[in-house]
Amino acid sequence: MPEPMFDPAILRAFGETPEDVRHNLTRELEALEAHLKTREADWTRVQPGREWSPAQDIEHIIAVGKGGSMAAKLLLSGKELRAFPHVPGELKDGKRQSPEFARPSATGLAWDAWPGAWAEHRQQLEGLAAGLRETPGRKLWHPYFGEIDAVDWLRSLAGHVRGHRELLEKSAAQ
Repeated sequence: MPEPMFDPAILRAFGETPEDVRHNLTRELEALEAHLKTREADWTRVQPGREWSPAQDIEHIIAVGKGGSMAAKLLLSGKELRAFPHVPGELKDGKRQSPEFARPSATGLAWDAWPGAWAEHRQQLEGLAAGLRETPGRKLWHPYFGEIDAVDWLRSLAGHVRGHRELLEKSAAQ
């Protein structure tokens, strides 16, 4: 089995308990949403020092969120876990790269479409987080953190949202 690229202990920054994780995830979702509402003027413009526009970022964030929430939902379900390939993530110039399924389209989400897509996605994530609990002995492979449980999957999603928000805020300031 491949070794994880990053120590999953860093995910603890997003909360020690399921309640902390739920709170931090909601805070990150709110902060990203508030920031995106300020980006209409450059919504489809690739950002300085980045490969994507805000429209593409939100499309990617939603895709990753759906994938991560599927993993957490399965772990929380108690259903049998089947073996699947442990494919490590890719780094390019020290930056984590998006898995193929989460790469955005050439245009990303349209300005008038993102609020609805985001609201639906946020509701789904917060609903999942409402039932978050420890899943001892139940883990699934994450491409960058290795075998992690449901709480760590939601921690990773909170971190993913924060990372993209910080990059978007930085690009807006340039």
